[in-house]
Amino acid sequence: MAKTVAHICILVADIDRAIEDYRRIFSRVSPVLVEREVVKQERWAEDEKYITAFFGAPGDGCDIQLLQPPDTESPLYSRLEKYGEGLHHIAFASSHLEDTYQQLKADGVSVNDHLILEYPEGGDTTDVSHFWILPRAAHGVLIEMIDHYRVEDGKLTGTE
Repeated sequence: MAKTVAHICILVADIDRAIEDYRRIFSRVSPVLVEREVVKQERWAEDEKYITAFFGAPGDGCDIQLLQPPDTESPLYSRLEKYGEGLHHIAFASSHLEDTYQQLKADGVSVNDHLILEYPEGGDTTDVSHFWILPRAAHGVLIEMIDHYRVEDGKLTGTE
């Protein structure tokens, strides 16, 4: 069964501290989230770098992603400065991402202008793609639509 919500992403200023804080919290409120390794990973979404870590949930549970800007020049840093730490987005996975994108556009839903290719730091091939349903279409919430993925050895990776 596919996950209803793939992950919830939290924007943080210090990912190492956040990993430890959330590990302490999840050990009491959702111990399954700390059973797997959590690894800090540098990734790229086209030409934008970011730092992430996933608390991978087993089965169809909802993963928790932490997201940190890599430097003060990042658009993520501007968002962090403006709004502070907190919810960045809610993600849903699709096995037919391009179709979902085209259908939402045809329905008049505000989405970004193209699919965004992602790849791990040091990788030269895309492992997942995503697009954004813009907050103006979702009552202030940024929604990510992402290819089906898995958290393997603590890192996000495509399913293919």
